[in-house]
Amino acid sequence: MPEFREFINGPIYWSAATGAHPVVNSFLNRWGLNGYEAGRLHYPTTDEIVLPDGGRRQEFQDGVIYVAFQNAVGSALVNGPLRDKYNALGGLTPGGSFLGYPTEDQKGLPDGQGQMDRFQNGVIYSHPTHGAHAVSGTILQDWAGAGYETSTYGYPTGDPVQTADIWYDQQFQNGTLAGTIVINRDLYWPLVSPAASPSVAARQDDDPPIPGENYESDVLPCVEYDPEFDGEEALAAFKVRGVSGIIYVYCERFRQHMATNPYINGNSGHFSNYPPTRDDWYNFLSCTFHTFNAETYHDVDPGNFGRQRGNTSTGVKSVSIGNESNGSFVTGWAGDNTSSSKWAGCVAGLAKPWA
Repeated sequence: MPEFREFINGPIYWSAATGAHPVVNSFLNRWGLNGYEAGRLHYPTTDEIVLPDGGRRQEFQDGVIYVAFQNAVGSALVNGPLRDKYNALGGLTPGGSFLGYPTEDQKGLPDGQGQMDRFQNGVIYSHPTHGAHAVSGTILQDWAGAGYETSTYGYPTGDPVQTADIWYDQQFQNGTLAGTIVINRDLYWPLVSPAASPSVAARQDDDPPIPGENYESDVLPCVEYDPEFDGEEALAAFKVRGVSGIIYVYCERFRQHMATNPYINGNSGHFSNYPPTRDDWYNFLSCTFHTFNAETYHDVDPGNFGRQRGNTSTGVKSVSIGNESNGSFVTGWAGDNTSSSKWAGCVAGLAKPWA
């Protein structure tokens, strides 16, 4: 007969089928929310397991609880097609699924047939007829905007299929959506060898640029014309379709053309805020990355190359121009004309690589 014993920090549960295992702290709380051993998870089958990134998981007879202390995320992922799909994608193993940690408990859908679970970087939906499939990135943005499984698209019936570079097609019951499967900014920016750029090699810490998290340390000093900040400092590095090297956003070009100080010359360049906010910077990075990997833009000066996204989902187009010979970002904008600063709108409209 199953037994449990209470201790100061939590109980130990035992059954003949599972053995004895403690359930404490966040795991005990989440397990309790799901009904303890009488609920859908039933008895624990392992102790708490430490994951490579410092998070934790604990297995139960009919599910698993994940806790990410660094992100304050904890949820139950029950057995069945959703968990099988998550594990098939790599779960939380090193180099595994890009979905990250689950952020809420698995739940049934209004039609009484489907199940879904939400993760840090996407969702998994399951239907008895169509199977379990992850939906993420800009494809998820487009599907969510249409109404998820209750939309005219219905449930996903296949996994994303790569069509070119970063672009994928995913089949649904009543149509196909095209886009990217990743919009997590941390996965976009390559960590470039310091030797790849003189300005990067000259950095005191010899680290490559890490766009996004360098907002306070590099971006703000650059756009605010810190006299001690080198104008040739590389703020960001972009991997570009069809270009052998890396395209860098250098400080001088960025602060004199993109984020121009309105108190100096009366305009704010291609940003509506001065200085650009952290969100402005993130949105600029994401928009520029996707645009550099879209279709060719022909109206450029000699020596430069361009890419554009003629996105029809939101009416916001975007253009990025670079120079392959010196590896520099020349200019870019997020809307229908060269004065557009709708970076957030550009990111929201990433549903298709081009019209």
